[in-house]
Amino acid sequence: MKFCYKKNILKFFLFLTLILVTCQISLHAQNTDISTQSILKKSISTQKSGMIVLGSWATLNIISGSVGFFSSSESVKYFHQMNTAWNIVNLSIAGFGYHGASRLDPNLGYTEALEKMRSFDKILLINAGLDLAYIGAGAWLWKRGINKSSDRQIGYGKSVILQGSFLLLFDTALYLIHNKNTQKILHLTEQLSFTGNGFILQF
Repeated sequence: MKFCYKKNILKFFLFLTLILVTCQISLHAQNTDISTQSILKKSISTQKSGMIVLGSWATLNIISGSVGFFSSSESVKYFHQMNTAWNIVNLSIAGFGYHGASRLDPNLGYTEALEKMRSFDKILLINAGLDLAYIGAGAWLWKRGINKSSDRQIGYGKSVILQGSFLLLFDTALYLIHNKNTQKILHLTEQLSFTGNGFILQF
């Protein structure tokens, strides 16, 4: 009888421990979902703000470029022409980007939210690499225009350098700001580590 009593106590203790661990995991999962939603909302807000900045830059260049094209001559005329054409594309990208961010579901689960945020970070890094290529291409075009005495190529080259430089600063800054949100969502799983044989719960 004494042995059975101790055995029942042990079973009760194991059962109670299991309940506590289960509650802890459930609470962690709920907190993770709440935190995920909060961080994802910040990510969406950051993306929208970035598209507003890009759209504002594009609008300013389209207006100033259009005026400058009709009020200037030689290489400056072509500088404004390229600024206008380039930023019509930028304005379209900003519009689609803002629309895409607006359609993101702020209630996505952890995995989907992390995937979306990492994807946006990756796009910004790829764009930054392309921006460097734009700057290089602009410098080459500018130099070629000087060698050939081409006002068009000189103006276009200067414009591409300017636009590439702005986009490099824009994409880099937006990446650094947005990536902070991505790092925050990654830290949510630090307390719960899964292994091949089960899980390790850290208190």
